[in-house]
Amino acid sequence: MDVPLGECVPPSTPFAVSVSLPTWDDNVGYEKGEQRVLDAMVSGYPRFFIAKPIQALAEHVKDRFALPKETAMLFPSLACAERCTGFIFDQAKKQQKDSAAYGLLARGQVRVVQYVVEPINRKAAAVDAMKNKLDSPVTLYCVMFPEAVFPLAKQYWQHTGNGISARLASYCLHIAQANEKYEREAQPRCSLKAAGAAARNVAAAAAAAAAAVAVNGKRHAQSDCAPAQESTTEADAYLEERFGRNFDPIYAGEMKQALRRRIADALARPEKKLDTQVTAEVKPDDVYLLATGMSAIFYAHQALLGMRQGKSVCFGFPYTDTLKILEKFGPGAYFLGCGEEEDYAELERILERHAQGDEEPILSIFTECPSNPLLKTADMPRLRALADKYGTAVVVDETIGSFPNVDVLDWADVVVSSLTKVFSGDSNVMGGSLVLNPALPLYQRLRASVGEVFEDLMWSEDAVFLERNSRDFMKRVPRINDNALAVAELLQASAKVSCVRYPKFVTPENYARIMRPASDAGYGGLLSVEFVGGESASRTFYDHLRCCKGPSLGTNFTLVSPYTILAHFAELDWAAQFGVHSDLVRISVGLEPREELLALFRTALDAIPDH
Repeated sequence: MDVPLGECVPPSTPFAVSVSLPTWDDNVGYEKGEQRVLDAMVSGYPRFFIAKPIQALAEHVKDRFALPKETAMLFPSLACAERCTGFIFDQAKKQQKDSAAYGLLARGQVRVVQYVVEPINRKAAAVDAMKNKLDSPVTLYCVMFPEAVFPLAKQYWQHTGNGISARLASYCLHIAQANEKYEREAQPRCSLKAAGAAARNVAAAAAAAAAAVAVNGKRHAQSDCAPAQESTTEADAYLEERFGRNFDPIYAGEMKQALRRRIADALARPEKKLDTQVTAEVKPDDVYLLATGMSAIFYAHQALLGMRQGKSVCFGFPYTDTLKILEKFGPGAYFLGCGEEEDYAELERILERHAQGDEEPILSIFTECPSNPLLKTADMPRLRALADKYGTAVVVDETIGSFPNVDVLDWADVVVSSLTKVFSGDSNVMGGSLVLNPALPLYQRLRASVGEVFEDLMWSEDAVFLERNSRDFMKRVPRINDNALAVAELLQASAKVSCVRYPKFVTPENYARIMRPASDAGYGGLLSVEFVGGESASRTFYDHLRCCKGPSLGTNFTLVSPYTILAHFAELDWAAQFGVHSDLVRISVGLEPREELLALFRTALDAIPDH
């Protein structure tokens, strides 16, 4: 599938969480900020690219509340907004060398504005994509700050995943448009001159957002996008109601309970029911739903800090923002990025030093099973033994392995996951989960601490889509496992390939310990590949692949990216020292017919010149 540069992935998908970057140079251009790439972008991964509806709503907020040279970032709760303001001041001091403006930031220049969005006339309220009246007020918390410190606010947005969702922004924009229409029709024309300016700005902002919405695979001009968006909304509503099996958003509470139950059921361990050492099973109340996967990691860390202060250890090379959360929020972190034998010894030295010295004992060990993008799995019994010896919590991100394939409950106090990935599969909604392990001693203290910081911030429509998408995820994962294994073995057999990183080939003995005994459990859908010909071969391979190419993973369709270029472009040499090389190509395998899928990869391999 060839998707044009900047279009949403999959094509014509409202609220898509990926964007097409079809050539290697497009990825480099995106990282360099080339205008040809930025101008083409309709969407992007939501924590990195602020979605068009959110941009439009922020412009509306600025029109109402901003001072000159001030901008805004929008959050769903006061606590999120206040953390953002605290982060801005903290990082302004630490990053002064990056901008003179950071050193000049004064306390009164960052403020929080509470903004309640509700219909003026409930009888005439707009309707959402599910044909429900938009008559429920929404309270937004808008952090207002000088434009010069936007990069700091954007870091908070990206690291924590705590910003508002695009669907929530669209909901608010629909209400604003309905209010504008009501004011225009209900008030005399003369009075509109004073009261209508902000409303016209709302309409203009909404139109600007709609101008970049993909409609039938094309970006429409601003002049004709508003009717197209209305028509598309009606068509989407019909399709969802007739074929998409979505529930009405008024049942979002029930949908969230269904999601918690689904995750708890996926974590069930029927093979251990007769094991007297297993004292408790995960129940739905042990599952917490978050707006994004990074938000799950953020709240896990915040809950641990609520129990006591202390540095954490990041064991193995993680997804980029996990390390940023541990480093920037709280006392800091140690990074053991290789995850090899020498790192276990160093981990024990760190734990011992903190236990015996003046510093606080180590708070927690964070690791991914397996890791992204190197697909390494830690020796979990060894980490657990060290954690027990030194009174440290273990947090495991199982996103890459996924619930049907791996079981880490013998060793993890907290299990976090990005539900955006294979749990959803459709690449059109964000979500995360945090699960407390009732079988380990820290459970009661963790449960109390999570209760102090947790907020249910998953927007109702996002919950509805996530529930719909995940109904068949237990059936999808084994098919993805089989496809990924076939692709991994094809690449492994090629003389043009220098390295295939895949749990079957990388630390297989560690993966075997966490792999479920079920007959359909496998190695997951993610692998990374490097070539004998280095970056030139990687470029050729990537550019000749005829599949979707862009950020994210765990999609029902195959999705490929030059991971290191996108995640570590500003620190390539740093990443390389941990084995994350700039020419690495990450492959998330989907549900396509296997022979068609293998043919795609054979064609791309054939395009690489022989040496």
